[in-house]
Amino acid sequence: MNVACRITLAFAAAAVLLAGCSKGPSPIYFPLDKGRSWTYELIEANPLGTKTERFEMSNGGRRERNGETFYLRRNSLGSEYWLKLDDKNIVRTGLRTTVEFEPRDDAVPRTVMPIAPKLGDSWESPSQPFILERAVPFRERFLHHDSVRFTLLMKVTSISEEVTVAAGTFKNCLKVEGDAPINILADPRLGASEVVVRHTEWYAPGVGLIKLKREEPLETTQIVGGEVTMELLDYHD
Repeated sequence: MNVACRITLAFAAAAVLLAGCSKGPSPIYFPLDKGRSWTYELIEANPLGTKTERFEMSNGGRRERNGETFYLRRNSLGSEYWLKLDDKNIVRTGLRTTVEFEPRDDAVPRTVMPIAPKLGDSWESPSQPFILERAVPFRERFLHHDSVRFTLLMKVTSISEEVTVAAGTFKNCLKVEGDAPINILADPRLGASEVVVRHTEWYAPGVGLIKLKREEPLETTQIVGGEVTMELLDYHD
């Protein structure tokens, strides 16, 4: 599973007012109305190399299931994410992959972000490493290691950011930041190393996620970290 898929799993990653620039019930910082699409440039870099790829997301519209209304998002890898609006939050409740006929419910629904975020709002977001990997004796990403699962405490740190990406310059953007320390047995002789994972997202009103940055700093002989960035190239509404 590549970084693009991990990002969307983590952030559905990627989440708000119920009016303004959006259409119908779509939250302004995380539009959910059918027909919208986003194209990103995704760059991952660590001491073992740099990789650049394109990654796409699109909205599939509303669905009714078990008497509830859901909003579908799909990525260019074929995964489909089921979201819903509760009283306060945008929540991811399920996932359907290309080999599944029905969505698989999340064991615990994941908060993407508040529907109407305010400066200082915070919420918990379960996550896993994006780029941290074993370098020797073989290369292995830590995605499926339960020992390095962690929870990011996400917080709205600005509602007035000006951000420039390939798709343009966006004003009054929402900035969301989170961090979490994790312990990695990077060298059996020296013991565990603490890695402070830092995660930042920027959302433009009426557009959605325009930039993401994940830092996982670590460089030992056996295990290395690095940085992942994702920036908006183009979008359609």
